Amino acid sequence: MLHELIACGARVAPRGAETLEVVASGFTLDNPRSRILVNPVRRWSAALAVGEFAWHVSGSDDVEPLAYYAPIWRQFSGDGAHIRGSCYGKRIFDPGAASLSQWEALVELLRSDPESRRAILSVQQAPAEALDIASPDVPCVTTCQFLIRDGRLDAIVHMRSNDAIWGLPYDVFLFTMIQEMLSLELGVPLGRYHHFAGSLHLYERHFALARRILANPHGGGEMPPMTDVGRLRAFVAAERSLRGGGAHAQELSPYWSELLAPIVAFAAKRTA
Repeated sequence: MLHELIACGARVAPRGAETLEVVASGFTLDNPRSRILVNPVRRWSAALAVGEFAWHVSGSDDVEPLAYYAPIWRQFSGDGAHIRGSCYGKRIFDPGAASLSQWEALVELLRSDPESRRAILSVQQAPAEALDIASPDVPCVTTCQFLIRDGRLDAIVHMRSNDAIWGLPYDVFLFTMIQEMLSLELGVPLGRYHHFAGSLHLYERHFALARRILANPHGGGEMPPMTDVGRLRAFVAAERSLRGGGAHAQELSPYWSELLAPIVAFAAKRTA
């Protein structure tokens, strides 16, 4: 995707920010577990990726759990306390005033109609909010659709906007993890992951970094198959405890314990 942007991107400057942009761009991952970036030039943060995942599946919109890993998130909070746009997990996992969350309704739908075309998670805001020019944070993701085809669970994520450096790899990590969670919930093998962006872009401040990444190619890192999704709440509680300066006393299976390792290392580095 970086190669496509450098080679074919057009120069556009939304809100005065110079970018290279490719319109209507997408790709497919045949193996969604290959979601880890290992290029040392890239400096992808496993702690941030895992911390964001924990935040989303907790259904939170509080900014501080994200700012713990990346203080820049505070710039996207309109009131200094909450994330109003990019709180995908709150829209997906928090039922609010409804009897079921989107997630619970989605699982129920696919269990009753495995070949459904209606299994869509909507994370976009109301039109008036999304079109508010003064809003500091409008969600980049619009929908995530799931299809069970050929006996496997495919995911299709649509983005209105996708920054190739700060956004893309973390979005792929999050939504492939959610895809794998759903495959376990349904007892259906993991299929392919499809990712589409209306605007795939690279900010000018990242042009040189992108060229360095392309000059130092590295393969991706594959995670082991997810297990014991019933221990997800214990994992979220353990992440919260570590973030608060405590130890985690949760009983975690090997998968979730290994996933927590970047958080443990990040917490130790902060207190060193």
